[in-house]
Amino acid sequence: MYHCGTAPVAMHIANGMYGALIVDPPAPRPQAKEFVLVQSEFYLSPKKDARGAFTLDWNKMMSLSPDHVVFNGRASQYATAPLEVRPNELVRMYVVNAGPNRISSFHVVGGIFEKVFLDGSPSTVLRGVQTMNVPVGGGGIFEVRLREPGDYPFVTHAFADATKGAVGVLRAVAPGQTASAAPPPAMQH
Repeated sequence: MYHCGTAPVAMHIANGMYGALIVDPPAPRPQAKEFVLVQSEFYLSPKKDARGAFTLDWNKMMSLSPDHVVFNGRASQYATAPLEVRPNELVRMYVVNAGPNRISSFHVVGGIFEKVFLDGSPSTVLRGVQTMNVPVGGGGIFEVRLREPGDYPFVTHAFADATKGAVGVLRAVAPGQTASAAPPPAMQH
């Protein structure tokens, strides 16, 4: 993660002054379908300013009460526009938690991560994990294979935050099948 470091840092991060950098290792990782997901929070003023924009509500931020918790800047965008993958394809998700306040308990419903690289480190690898915390300011690389066609929601398992928008769907679609013809999700959570 990179972010603005000028005081007040929390205000700058809460206003979107952050992003993700991926540094590939000298020996390439195996080929995979890759996605970058940056989780963050928005603490909005109750009314729009003179320009018609919401501004940061400092008190909401300080009381840890976000209006939205999102992936890549928009609430639930990948729930309504799923990320398409193939069944049994290696899927690699670079997950960064920009915060500024909430831990992400990253999880793919119906999937088990083959590997989780904590903070992207090749020397700190967990295998067979279903949910992993990504601290504020931290990141991880998550690798999963979705064995059957269907929809596999990904969320922060802190469900108040998922309800506020930190939710999306990986849609596993077999070759030759259209995304709209994908079968409904078979798993329950």
